[in-house]
Amino acid sequence: MYLVTFRLEPGAYDKEFHELNDAIQAVAEGTDGYRGKRTWHAPGSEEILVAYYWESLDALESFGTDADHKTAKARWTEWYDAYEVTITEIIDAYGSGFGDDADPPQ
Repeated sequence: MYLVTFRLEPGAYDKEFHELNDAIQAVAEGTDGYRGKRTWHAPGSEEILVAYYWESLDALESFGTDADHKTAKARWTEWYDAYEVTITEIIDAYGSGFGDDADPPQ
């Protein structure tokens, strides 16, 4: 499994951003191998971290070819002050106490 973290410093969002963002999320959810996401807001700042879970690199690469996703990537300066993407392979995950909200999403 793979974890893609999208760290961002938001800028100004407009109607077009929200429409594109919703379309991209729908594509992700419709991609075979997409497992879900978690979002965190950093205390005391505007920074946001979104963690996306994927079954394989093939699934992630399939999502990356979507036209709306490519458009959003090319226009990032319109909506974000900064961003960073990190792709990590998950070797193991364990824990206790989170119940149905445990990572990675099932």
